[in-house]
Amino acid sequence: MTMSTKIIVHKNRTNIVRVRLGIDISGDDFTSEIRSDTNHTSLLIATWSVAFTTDGVDGELTLTLDDAATADISVDSGFMDLKRVSGGEPFAVFDKPLGVSFQGTVTA
Repeated sequence: MTMSTKIIVHKNRTNIVRVRLGIDISGDDFTSEIRSDTNHTSLLIATWSVAFTTDGVDGELTLTLDDAATADISVDSGFMDLKRVSGGEPFAVFDKPLGVSFQGTVTA
């Protein structure tokens, strides 16, 4: 899957991102982290909660970051990817890590 759009995460808000993979993923496991750089050893900023939007047969996932998790974010940017584990093997979902922009909020 190719994505070039930067993901916007609003600080102090619950953020929801929907991903459509277009294949049956019902037997697979997914994880997603936001880190300070494009490698797994860089500083972990946040971890998405990943769930099937329905049952996974439709290929749709919902990624959620709770407002409690976004409240403590002090950086302005980072990178994320999505890891798929199918049949015990880890696979990349995106061609490259996605940029993440953290934005403040106006209303308290």
